Amino acid sequence: MNLTMRSRWFFPCALLLASSAIAEVEKLDGIAAVVNDDVVLLSELNERFSSFKAQLTPAQLRQVPDENVILSQILERLIVESIQLQEAELRGIVIDDEEINETARNYAAEQGMTVEQLQQALQSEDVTYEMFLAEIRRQMTLARVQQIMVNRRLYVSQRDIEDFRKSPYFEQLASEEYRIGHILLEIDDNAGPDAEIRAKDTATYLIEELRSGKPLSGLAVNYSASNTALEGGDLGWRKASQIPSLFSDQILEMEVGEVAEPIQNSLGIHIVQLLEKRGASTTTGESSLVRHILVSPSAIRSEDETFDLAHQLKQRIDDGEEFAVLAEEYSDDPSSALAGGDLGWNNGENFVPEFQAAMAEADIGVVTEPFQTEYGWHVLEVQDRRVEDLSEDALNELALRAIYERRFDELLQGWIKEVRDEAFVQILSGTASSDQGSASDSIF
Repeated sequence: MNLTMRSRWFFPCALLLASSAIAEVEKLDGIAAVVNDDVVLLSELNERFSSFKAQLTPAQLRQVPDENVILSQILERLIVESIQLQEAELRGIVIDDEEINETARNYAAEQGMTVEQLQQALQSEDVTYEMFLAEIRRQMTLARVQQIMVNRRLYVSQRDIEDFRKSPYFEQLASEEYRIGHILLEIDDNAGPDAEIRAKDTATYLIEELRSGKPLSGLAVNYSASNTALEGGDLGWRKASQIPSLFSDQILEMEVGEVAEPIQNSLGIHIVQLLEKRGASTTTGESSLVRHILVSPSAIRSEDETFDLAHQLKQRIDDGEEFAVLAEEYSDDPSSALAGGDLGWNNGENFVPEFQAAMAEADIGVVTEPFQTEYGWHVLEVQDRRVEDLSEDALNELALRAIYERRFDELLQGWIKEVRDEAFVQILSGTASSDQGSASDSIF
């Protein structure tokens, strides 16, 4: 089972933006602490302290304990970060520029900005874009070294997963959620004996409209007397235990899009529709039966010759030659060539993006036009498709991730304590204790 490592870093943009005065530090920098082969500078400590205070409201500022306590805590964090960054350098961990730029682009998009707008926002806070990227690199490096070092210690067995799936916590974690649409038709007791009949007729009409495909939202606004009418009758996502008991039994048995028969109580007539359903036990996935021919450039075949060969093979298949025969003779994929290019049933997760895209767009039984990946030129054929029930795999993956999250934090703290205890740290402070004695100059 593959475990996708979670991203452990959090980019403190608010801290960075709040520290505009830091860029204008004019006094000569000093050393706050010596950490192995590195130092923590006074300017770094002041930056973090200024950022911390900038986030606080006036009321919170009045409740802040002695500044020396805060400075000591910030200094300790900087020391621990320095140790981890040195560990990353020792292990050759490097975050490439493209990954950093992509993270910056994603962050800008999440804020509803272009990169240029983000740069302008940073400049308005006296923070350069280079500073922003440097902080991303720092945080991503910390996350990467934490993942590498902790994952070496973290093991989850199949028995762990099985036991966890039996726990009450997992039952709650994995329980399905239901998004429900609701319309309430009131019966006005003062509107005469026919009021109930008219309400039932309206309910019949609305159910017919919903079952014909009309969206519930518009009908709810026009007809519902519920307090969710202006929200289109949307009751939101609810666990089974949170569904009103009046129609919980029906909802749990319904398929997505289905409309229940009207339910009447003292409040009136209720119409409910299951709008969506989600949860690990409802997971399905599409698999395709795929075969392909790969031709790659080599010392004896140029790029142009490879391109021409791929198109020739496509034409020969279109002219009636057997795909499997040509795959055995020409394909440069050793894992599938002898099987006539057969890749078996596959959801595409293990293929490069270009191959995934071609596979997703291909019509069943139609050989694609040649397309290029990092491996060379391909033609492929999707022979069949099917939807598979992935619920057991999804439940196991959910359990694995939950166990991983729980153990990661514990093991991370253990590893940080170990490297902190083993490090040479000298704090140059008149008020903070030092592992190697105190210097006479105070940083506070």
